[in-house]
Amino acid sequence: MTDLIHRLAAWMRLLLIPHRTDPAPHPPAPRPAPPSHPLPAHRSPYGLHAPLDGTATVAVRPYLTAHEQRLRRRELALAALGLDMPGPYWIHGTEVA
Repeated sequence: MTDLIHRLAAWMRLLLIPHRTDPAPHPPAPRPAPPSHPLPAHRSPYGLHAPLDGTATVAVRPYLTAHEQRLRRRELALAALGLDMPGPYWIHGTEVA
């Protein structure tokens, strides 16, 4: 069995180890000539308009909005069961008592 393993290992070495037939390296290829006219400078499309004004919009924090929605849904669910919860007195534009 060990003779078979040695034979397979020697065969695999012959297949996997590259053999050089040309000992002299090839000369490097000549570099192409640079273009006669240079390319235009790269311009990013992200800075072409005026900078953004941070005070023009209201910052919305999604985690706070989600928390307020959860509280509102809990209040409405408890109101449907007849339990009174402190909260807003306007639901969908209608005043509630």
